[in-house]
Amino acid sequence: MSVSITGERRAHFKFADTGLRIVDLRPDGTEAFRLACTALEYLFATRPGLASIVLAGEGWNTLFPELQRHGLIGDITEVLAQPSVLAEMFWQLPEIWKASPAIAFPRRDIFDGKTEHPLRPPKPAGCVYARFIPWLSGTLSFHVATLDDLPDVHRWMNDPRVDEFWNEAGSEAAHRRYLQRMFADPHTIPLIGRFNGRAFSYFEIYWAKEDVIGPFSGAGDYDRGCHVIVGEESCRGKPWFTAWLPSLLHLMFLDDPRTERIVQEPNAAHHRQLGNLQRSGFSHTRTVELPTKRAAIMSISRQHFFPNRLWHPAAGSDKSNS
Repeated sequence: MSVSITGERRAHFKFADTGLRIVDLRPDGTEAFRLACTALEYLFATRPGLASIVLAGEGWNTLFPELQRHGLIGDITEVLAQPSVLAEMFWQLPEIWKASPAIAFPRRDIFDGKTEHPLRPPKPAGCVYARFIPWLSGTLSFHVATLDDLPDVHRWMNDPRVDEFWNEAGSEAAHRRYLQRMFADPHTIPLIGRFNGRAFSYFEIYWAKEDVIGPFSGAGDYDRGCHVIVGEESCRGKPWFTAWLPSLLHLMFLDDPRTERIVQEPNAAHHRQLGNLQRSGFSHTRTVELPTKRAAIMSISRQHFFPNRLWHPAAGSDKSNS
């Protein structure tokens, strides 16, 4: 098959078996590397069985230094033998999917009055992640929420199906105050999920150690967690779930390379939700009594997510491991 990128940035790649060959690549340097990554992403995203792609032909020679700099290929001996890019390493490059570079602050522990934890970077703004979803034929993106998103959040919070899990139905003024608390909370980033620009969901990603779940889950310094609302009925169901959940996990792993585990704490009685998480790679580690509910502590590790290529539903979604 051929992979072509047209317009001002012209590139043409030929893929056969597990080898990708450069037929035409007009730019050079960093721009050439970005175009090559676009081709690699397309192949890994549409062929979930691919654990690696061989870089075939001499056309790759000028890109070897950039590929080595990003850790995608090994030393010159390995390159001369048979250069290849591993899917599990490629999908850990933040600059491909994140709108701005990941910020990993140098380690400095602080005490916030409740918990001792590493100093966190400032909250981002705008679009923080975007990814093309082949089985939905569109782009899913996450944007930091603002008060402009209040009408959508208010409508979703009052959806009976959402309120069953969140218990936050109320007035627009109440939801304004809710969002303002999230904006002010240093351990939480509220996000709006969009598909082809249309808002469909609200997410909160948080540092687990500073959250109520921290002592119940044995949260590490860089563990993350998330809360989820899918507000639009048309965006519910398996094809959507297998798009936004792996993408949300992907974002949290990319945001700091030291994040080794992501946790969730769904109600222990919501068996369908537990089953969906387990089919997505989560393990049920324990059941605990939180202040507001009896919760199942679910977790997924970096070492499980990337080697098993869980960004795609066909790559092993029936496997679970922590």
